[in-house]
Amino acid sequence: MTLTRAFEKLRDAGVIAPLAPRPLPHPIPPHFRSHEHCLYHQIPGHDTERCSALHHAIQDLIDSGVVDLARPSVTTNPLPPHSTQAVPPPPGLQ
Repeated sequence: MTLTRAFEKLRDAGVIAPLAPRPLPHPIPPHFRSHEHCLYHQIPGHDTERCSALHHAIQDLIDSGVVDLARPSVTTNPLPPHSTQAVPPPPGLQ
């Protein structure tokens, strides 16, 4: 799952919220990318996929047990368990 998609799912679930927008840095640093936008910071400068602050925030949620990636859920695994019985091949293919 991309970092953008993880942020959107956690935001929609009310687990994480975007940060309050801050003014752009002055002077603008050389690595600043005005054409990219971060959903977490709500400002240009970098892409959501490259946001280390968001990555750490999500990791903190995992470490604190708020987000559990080990357990299946209806959101991540909506299919019911299936039996392991094999289906015989159709007649004529044996």
